[in-house]
Amino acid sequence: MSQRETWDLFCHVVDNYGDIGVGWRLARQLASEHDRHVRLFVDDLNTFRSICPQLNPRLAQQAVDGVQVLSWARQLQLEPGDVVVELFGCHLAAPFVERIQARGAARVRWVNLEHLSAEPWVEGAHLRPSPQPGGIHKLFFFPGFTPGTGGLLREASLLARRDAWQAMPAARRIALRALGLPPPPAHAVTVLLFGYARERLDDWLNALAAASRPTVLWICPGPLRDAINAWLHMELLLGQATVRGSLTLCALPFVAQERFDELLWAADLCVVRGEDSFVRAQWAARPLLWHIYPQHDDAHLAKLQAFLDLYLAGVDADLAETVGALWQAWNRGLELDAVWSDFIAELPRLQRHAERWAEQLARQPDLASQLVRALRDLGGGGLPL
Repeated sequence: MSQRETWDLFCHVVDNYGDIGVGWRLARQLASEHDRHVRLFVDDLNTFRSICPQLNPRLAQQAVDGVQVLSWARQLQLEPGDVVVELFGCHLAAPFVERIQARGAARVRWVNLEHLSAEPWVEGAHLRPSPQPGGIHKLFFFPGFTPGTGGLLREASLLARRDAWQAMPAARRIALRALGLPPPPAHAVTVLLFGYARERLDDWLNALAAASRPTVLWICPGPLRDAINAWLHMELLLGQATVRGSLTLCALPFVAQERFDELLWAADLCVVRGEDSFVRAQWAARPLLWHIYPQHDDAHLAKLQAFLDLYLAGVDADLAETVGALWQAWNRGLELDAVWSDFIAELPRLQRHAERWAEQLARQPDLASQLVRALRDLGGGGLPL
């Protein structure tokens, strides 16, 4: 039996959870579905533990779910594996790069897994090699939504698990009870809220409290919950719920990735941010609102529109306008009351669209499988220009 390939994944935890969320998901899938020996190097094990409770942040090296999790500094003592994957352009330690170059292109394949984008230029950059000192090339691998990209992370069993979970009448109630959350009122709109900080929340919350239809916000940890606490003039404790008129507010704890999927499946609307939760909301086949990571030069708004152009292609013009109006208002910090009401009124149509969109995406191979195949096709002889 041939020896398993060793894959080294490197992840900087910047100021959010999407980066380590992607790294942890990819690492486990490579190990469990592709039989790779995976070493995941992380620079912030304490933050990582928020989505992986079994992790011990005091250990420099440990096995979790079939993956070797290592502290960032461990790269200084180790030789590179057969494949080295930098997540989102993180910078490796200079001695480790030197050892990659010393082993040479015939023995190490070096990949930069880039940020997710729907922009058209991504297809032209996907799988392009970049020459590095020492005669080795770094392959740029772009996730995406079209056949000309590297696809999206999706475990082989994910959609079947989603469908089985949603077919169980008691699944939603059990999942909420496990988190200490009360059952939502009848006819309530349940909203999973996981976003970045934004202005003009108070008017939106006041409108929800005064609305005729009940709304339940399941609020993930982060700046949005801080703003909601300020509006409430109290601090919501983990698992605690409070009611203001027609609005019920529930504070969620950090949960493992598998449990987060269940929350997405349980919600009527998923407000998600960054990359990992954004992709999982699409696989949940639920109506969604993407709070894209804000950039100082507003470059994120072009990326937002690029996704909307794909997501809404072929959708009735009135529905596309409703979606675009809320997404733009949310991401630009504009007033939400009117566009939110229009969006909620369209939830049945949006649900059908979300199901069709997930089916369309599922026709493409998943990211991990595409990455493994791309490197296998290139072989060990380097990355030709």
